[in-house]
Amino acid sequence: MNRLVPVKKFIGRDAKANKLIGQASVVMDDRGLPVGFFFGRDTFISLLTAIDEQFEKKSKNLREGYDNFAGRIIDVIEERLPVNPKFVREMESSILDAQKHGWVDISQITQTPNA
Repeated sequence: MNRLVPVKKFIGRDAKANKLIGQASVVMDDRGLPVGFFFGRDTFISLLTAIDEQFEKKSKNLREGYDNFAGRIIDVIEERLPVNPKFVREMESSILDAQKHGWVDISQITQTPNA
């Protein structure tokens, strides 16, 4: 029977420094051999981000570097994620703060013709 083992058992002492370990486990078979991995959503996105960054750094073709499978999967996941309530509160607070200080509204900027 397969069982889950925390990834940190394989990483060792530096486990806390590794951002991929938060919600990650290894699926082990009866002989103790790894047969698969389990990632929580945020950990999976972190793994994809690390892969995406390497494509961007190492690709000789700029377009391929930015248009790779890891980046596309991240985009699909993010399109379906609910908006973080903390982010909404921060945006509302920022808008109120901008109005309070008399900053120019973005809609006014976009409506202003180029000089």
